[in-house]
Amino acid sequence: MIKFPSGRAEIRRLRADQRASVPTLAVFTIFVILCSSVAIVTFQSLEERSVSAIILKSAADVVRATASQVGSELNSALESSIAAAMYDVGLRGGTREQVEQYVREYLNTHISSINAYPRPNLTVVVPPCDENSLALDWLPDGGIRARGYLDARFEHVMGPRAFGLSLRAVSRPRFERIKHVAELSLALVASAANLEELERELNENYACEGLGVELENEDDMVHVTVQDTFGARGVLVPQ
Repeated sequence: MIKFPSGRAEIRRLRADQRASVPTLAVFTIFVILCSSVAIVTFQSLEERSVSAIILKSAADVVRATASQVGSELNSALESSIAAAMYDVGLRGGTREQVEQYVREYLNTHISSINAYPRPNLTVVVPPCDENSLALDWLPDGGIRARGYLDARFEHVMGPRAFGLSLRAVSRPRFERIKHVAELSLALVASAANLEELERELNENYACEGLGVELENEDDMVHVTVQDTFGARGVLVPQ
């Protein structure tokens, strides 16, 4: 008879212990859930930052490649414009100033087409060249050394940007080249023992440029004629 009350007391203690462990279990469960949520959010944040970094790098590569391409196109156009100006202006008997004007107008036409070309997600602005941004230095042989800088801007919608374009070109001599070769040939005539041999050597030297040299002796006066076989005018230089 004495054991029953004791058993009931033990059961009551056991149930009280169970009720006490329920809040602890609930708190632990909530803690686990919160930790899992934080881990998921942290992982997602790291993944988003990684994706964002990849997108920005890709955008920067696009900007860099576009700037390089435009720079290459303009330098190629600059070289072509110099050659075209020398032929066109030279055939008309023009001046150096006309050659320089031709080069800048030719290049600006190409710049206009670059600015007008549609590029998704990318803004390209290249200013036209002038006397300040493009210097044309004349060389003694009639060639041109071109040096310049354009304050261009390349900007991607994602943020990466690039600025500036360098222009450089050295032309093969053509404008006034005939005059230069004629004057040089005339200087060699003064010390030449055999005009036929000198004429042969001169033609061998300048054949790759499309220039033909003719030395003619009339009454002890040597005339030097240099002809552009590509179509430019000849220059006759009397001794």
